Amino acid sequence: MADDTDQLRASRGGSPTDPHGLSWPLVERRRANRTPPAGIERRHQRAANDLMVPTLAAAPLWPFRIAALVGALVRAVPDLSWHNWSLGVIVVVAAISTVVACIRPAPYRNDQNVRMRIVVEQALNTAFVMLSGAWASPFVLFFVPTGLLAGFASGAVFSAYASAAAVAVVTVQHTANVGTRPGLQDGALWAALLGLVAFTSGLAHRAALDAARQQQVAYDRVSKLAEANSLLFALQRVAQTLPASLDLDDVLDSTIGRMRTMVRHDALTVFVADTTTQRMVPARSHGIELPRAFALDKLPHGMQTAMASPKTVRIDRLPAGEGVSPAARSGLYAALSARGSLIGMIAVESNSESGFGQQDAEVVHGLTEPFGIAIDNARMFLRIRTLAADEERSRIARDLHDHVGSSLAMIGFEVDRAISMTGESDVTPVLRELREQISAVVTDVRDTLYDLRTDVTETRSLASTTADFLERVQQRSGILTHCDIRLDERLPLIVERELWQIVREAIVNAERHAEPQHIMVAARRTGDTVTLTVRDDGVGLDAKTPRPDSYGLVGMRERAHRLDAALTVRSLDNGDGTEMRIEFQRETSS
Repeated sequence: MADDTDQLRASRGGSPTDPHGLSWPLVERRRANRTPPAGIERRHQRAANDLMVPTLAAAPLWPFRIAALVGALVRAVPDLSWHNWSLGVIVVVAAISTVVACIRPAPYRNDQNVRMRIVVEQALNTAFVMLSGAWASPFVLFFVPTGLLAGFASGAVFSAYASAAAVAVVTVQHTANVGTRPGLQDGALWAALLGLVAFTSGLAHRAALDAARQQQVAYDRVSKLAEANSLLFALQRVAQTLPASLDLDDVLDSTIGRMRTMVRHDALTVFVADTTTQRMVPARSHGIELPRAFALDKLPHGMQTAMASPKTVRIDRLPAGEGVSPAARSGLYAALSARGSLIGMIAVESNSESGFGQQDAEVVHGLTEPFGIAIDNARMFLRIRTLAADEERSRIARDLHDHVGSSLAMIGFEVDRAISMTGESDVTPVLRELREQISAVVTDVRDTLYDLRTDVTETRSLASTTADFLERVQQRSGILTHCDIRLDERLPLIVERELWQIVREAIVNAERHAEPQHIMVAARRTGDTVTLTVRDDGVGLDAKTPRPDSYGLVGMRERAHRLDAALTVRSLDNGDGTEMRIEFQRETSS
């Protein structure tokens, strides 16, 4: 019982005998109530603000309002009397409304509330004017600040509409009082004046909008920079506190090592899902040789059941041949997932029936979440590292071309000039030898540039890339080359890139070490089997005891393993030449 308790304690993060506990990259549970980075906070705040119309900045209107009120008082005071009490009431109301508008000005914002306030203010001004003499009223100047407010808030068109409505109503009354011609003349004069006010305030509105847009663009840039800074800082903190490596091989080794210490077993296999080939590829195993890969629709019974189950599947009586290991009679099977996707699977098997208890199943289930996240993180990091390596390779190629290449060319020109100036002297042979060496270095740099920039892409297939590379090899070495890659359709890009790296390694090593006269690359697809061969007629190779630098067998086998492919390298029967053959299964197109 004590051993079981220690095992469960270890599965939760440590034990007296295992002070380090379980250490997996990026799987530490964090509290959910932490304050998010400031950049993210600002992004959400900005998204909410985008639903609102921005408040613009323009000149204050209180000087215009005070001027209009003072002008109205100067004109109205001589006419104030007890008999003309209505004018006094209008003066008091106008003064109060002006003070309120100065103390609590309307914002320059183009929304319904501000527009309604402008309409009410314009209606009140119209009432003042109509009750005190139409266009002869002392309150006519009140139309000017209201027109400015309409233009600043909603633009020239809205200001023109508001002014036109007021002008039309007042002109009708004024025409009835003074006659048609004088009434229309006065109306036209005020229409022109208020139209100029609308146009001027509309220009200010447009300028303020442009300034607000530029400010928003600058704010967005600063916000994005702040968010990027926050994310980089978070990544730095994570990198400093990672308890384990982000290297996929290290994570897989740690996974298999932890499982070995947690659950007794006879066979243990960690599979990684390959979405490109739709297969479950074995990555690490213990107790058995690395098994073959399985198509997702042809998994063993236990793994197939675990794919559809959120928990670890325990099978106490496993039929013969239904497990990953041929000798398995019981097993624990669990799916590894992260971000809602299937990452891989774990198969823990025993050669005896009922080899695992419920506690073993719980332990495996408790470990699947950190295992899945750790493997997913390592795979994402591998993809990021691959992209970074491709970008760095392109940068190195550019630097070689721009700096080293031009410098070598300049040195070559100077050596040629020195040879022409010295004529036939004692130093001439030395200079010519130096010129030949410079030419050789330039050729090597060009070849390096070509190799750095040669890769399979969306527009360059494996066949065309290999054919161009072989032609380059033939030009620089004199070896006769031939490319005979005939596939009915292109393979997935990631598969072609892995194959290209294997083919290039084989070609380069044959060129450097085999001393061949011919190199041939061929590929065929028969049914669901793809076979690719690289053959030369050089000195041959002992594939069982290769030198560490001979044919790069280690790297080639690692790439072949990623494709779940069988790689063989052998000397030909007559001893003259070497053949590299890679075979793997591909599902036929439907």
